[in-house]
Amino acid sequence: MIRRLVVALSCCWLLCAPGTLRAQGQPARAISKVTADLGFVQTGGNTQLTTLNVGERFTQQRNRLALLQQLTIVYSEQRDTVKASQLRVITRGDYRIDQILSVFLGVTFDRNAFAGIRRRFDEQVGIQARLFAGQRDTLRLEGGGTVTQEINLAGVQKNFPAARAASSWRHAFNRTSYFHQTAEFLPNMRDADDWRLNTESTVVAPISSKVGLKVSYVVRYDNLPAPGYEDMDRLFTTGLQITF
Repeated sequence: MIRRLVVALSCCWLLCAPGTLRAQGQPARAISKVTADLGFVQTGGNTQLTTLNVGERFTQQRNRLALLQQLTIVYSEQRDTVKASQLRVITRGDYRIDQILSVFLGVTFDRNAFAGIRRRFDEQVGIQARLFAGQRDTLRLEGGGTVTQEINLAGVQKNFPAARAASSWRHAFNRTSYFHQTAEFLPNMRDADDWRLNTESTVVAPISSKVGLKVSYVVRYDNLPAPGYEDMDRLFTTGLQITF
């Protein structure tokens, strides 16, 4: 796991390395942004429950190159018994060809014991088209392929190529508040019954210039889940988003 993440981070770093020059020979200026999400719930008395969700997102833009690194953790415990434990890590590098098209490569890592997944890697490559970019709305579509390596809790391993189609729509209510909807479809190229669909709906409303309230609803559907597990996971989270 560590080796793959290091390789992915290294590739993305090379894409955004300071050696990339502007046309006139001057180094490209990097524009970086970091956001952190935090939600926490704890109850006592008749119900003893602790729930924590943590998110981190780093982006850097350097001329035509862009780097993304994202981390999401969800953990829940009731009376010293773990009820939920999810980890998702994304690294990705994009190269903009023109005002509409860009190409990308990246790696996604998932761990979700309560869905029967010990670990899953998706190594992706593809092309993105920015179909619309207005004052309030931006629509992007992606297409490409991925190589998946998955091990479930029973130790059964599956390695297979998959196609990938994704969309992203962002609507800005004003300069700091927005709605963001993403969807991702991943069909196994060797088994027509094995496909996954991931969606996320997010609303962010500002409290101050650096802090906002974030509400998110995530659906992860697996048409061929591990034996003994449900095919759909739903996750509703609320918390603070801090921008640095």
